[in-house]
Amino acid sequence: ILFFSMQAYCVEQDTISHFLEDLVITSERNTSPLKSGDTRVVKMDMEFMHRLPKILGNADPMHYTQLLPGIQTNAEYDAGLHIQGCDNSHNIISIGGIPVYNASHLLGFFSTFIPSHFSSMSITKNATADRGYSCIGGILDMEPYDSIPQKTNGELSVGLMSSQGTARIPLGRKAALFTSVRLSYLNLLYSPLLKIDDGQLRYSFGDINATYLQKIGNNHTLHIDIYSGIDDAEIKDATSKLYFNTQTSWGNALGAVHWKYKFNKGTLKQSIYFTGYGNKLRLTGNYHVKLPSDIYDIGYRSNITLRNIEAGISVINHNTTPQAPDYSNTTLVTNNSVYKQHTLESSIYAKYNGNVFNNIYYSIALKGDLYSDLNGFTYPAINPYAMLAYDTWKAGRIEFSYSHQHQYLLNCGFTALGMPVEFWISADAKNKPQHAHNFQLSYRRELFNGKFDLSIEAYYKKLYNQVEYNGSPLDMLNKEYSLDRIVINGNGYNYGANVMLNKLTGKLTGWVSYSFGRAKRNFTVYSDKWYPANHERIHEINMVASYKIGKRFDIGGTFVYASGTPFTSIKYFYIMNENILTEFGEHNANRLADYIRLDISMNYDFLKKENRTAGINLSVYNALCRKNEIYYGLKATDEGFIFKPTSFLTSILPSISFYYRFH
Repeated sequence: ILFFSMQAYCVEQDTISHFLEDLVITSERNTSPLKSGDTRVVKMDMEFMHRLPKILGNADPMHYTQLLPGIQTNAEYDAGLHIQGCDNSHNIISIGGIPVYNASHLLGFFSTFIPSHFSSMSITKNATADRGYSCIGGILDMEPYDSIPQKTNGELSVGLMSSQGTARIPLGRKAALFTSVRLSYLNLLYSPLLKIDDGQLRYSFGDINATYLQKIGNNHTLHIDIYSGIDDAEIKDATSKLYFNTQTSWGNALGAVHWKYKFNKGTLKQSIYFTGYGNKLRLTGNYHVKLPSDIYDIGYRSNITLRNIEAGISVINHNTTPQAPDYSNTTLVTNNSVYKQHTLESSIYAKYNGNVFNNIYYSIALKGDLYSDLNGFTYPAINPYAMLAYDTWKAGRIEFSYSHQHQYLLNCGFTALGMPVEFWISADAKNKPQHAHNFQLSYRRELFNGKFDLSIEAYYKKLYNQVEYNGSPLDMLNKEYSLDRIVINGNGYNYGANVMLNKLTGKLTGWVSYSFGRAKRNFTVYSDKWYPANHERIHEINMVASYKIGKRFDIGGTFVYASGTPFTSIKYFYIMNENILTEFGEHNANRLADYIRLDISMNYDFLKKENRTAGINLSVYNALCRKNEIYYGLKATDEGFIFKPTSFLTSILPSISFYYRFH
């Protein structure tokens, strides 16, 4: 799309010049949704979500992020991101740079993000000091629209499980309002399929996004973001084989005000925000246990860019309530003392970009942290970053980088049922801040006159002060339950290599990638040896394709092959006093079967006019009908107990949805 102004003249005598203000020339061109300005940051256009398979009528950005090299594909019931072997909690997931905690709905299909509300999504696989964040994994940021639409436009999608809509409304020439809503009605049609283990699941969720954009003069921009999401789930024991019925509700809330000022030599951006997450988990039945947890932040961020220099500060007040059982109707003593943590994290960073000759570039950054809690624990830290790159048009770009990062919020929990039972802990004298040394070597080059993009990367990460939850729901019934005993500490390391070929233009666009990765951990409670992390997939192949047929029809598909994840097998078990006692083998010495999945999608525009489009989407999740193993568990049958794998609630999941867009 080209916008420009011009003067028009006629050849008659006594002519008058006319100024034509908005001459617009448009043309359609099929291009790849992936854009990479350098080897570290990848941007995904949210418009591409429309052309990919929709699961129960929804296409989720984080779900398709897992199809990128170096970002592990997860099984169902897990919506987390494992980037370059790191845990999901090692990442920052954000809206406009503001963190969103536990950004997922149930079953691993949907994050809390409505893709049509955002213009694009940026993924940084390795957080470094120049971004100003405190995490040892990657960064995924949903980027709201930053321009005023010429006229009201939006879209609506109605599926079998949920519906969502987005409206983009100009409020004059200098302001705009963007709103999005999503509501679910999963139980109406899919209730017979919703079973986890021996329990019947009832579930609903909803999301609301609002963004206000105001241009003030030529140099100032005000941006206000609001998000709210809520989930309700209940698992009832229909067979009396479970220990508990489970009821839980959880949700996020976010509010942020951004002010951006552009001047001749750079930009200044400041943000003040609130973000929070809460979980009200209840286990009922023979026992009644409440397991609430929450986290909320109040923060301020500021950064300035001036030619080759960037600098910034950040101040965050963290307030966390780690999971602690509250008993009732039992012989145990009720835990009335709720453990709350209040910590302060302050950071300052600076970055300089330079070059040697015309094709050798370097970047150096330094970030200083000061972290403290109310109990007198203080932790200062230095986070350095250095990058050296050789970049030519013919040979491509080769880049090497090193960084040392710290993280002050820790996450753990038991997740056997796929429920959102993870909780956050602020680092303290016992659970020290996590930190990691990161090394990365990457290469990127365009091929065949820019029609293809080839990228290769290798990485090594050394992780310190990792945490895991060494317990189960039954441990909650022990009146001596203590997080100090349940949360254990250890170290780890990750290494791997990835390669991706991305087709950038044409009717057929998409990519194919291969990833090799190892993620090793050492928690001496389990073993003196190094063992694979719970999420490790050694080999993974991902293929994504979208093909445009004419002006009304397009098809898309994704294919995943991944090695099985580790699990710990039971050596033997027996029953004593109506309790099942088990003896486990070597920790994570076994693996699930390989994971294979094909998803396909078709869009047909039965109405396509200049200012509106309407159509039907048909999607099939797991078209090969493969029963992929999710985890192993102990099952009760009429003949006794067996230790067997559990698969997703259905082998194939077709869906149909209606969409309408007005431009």
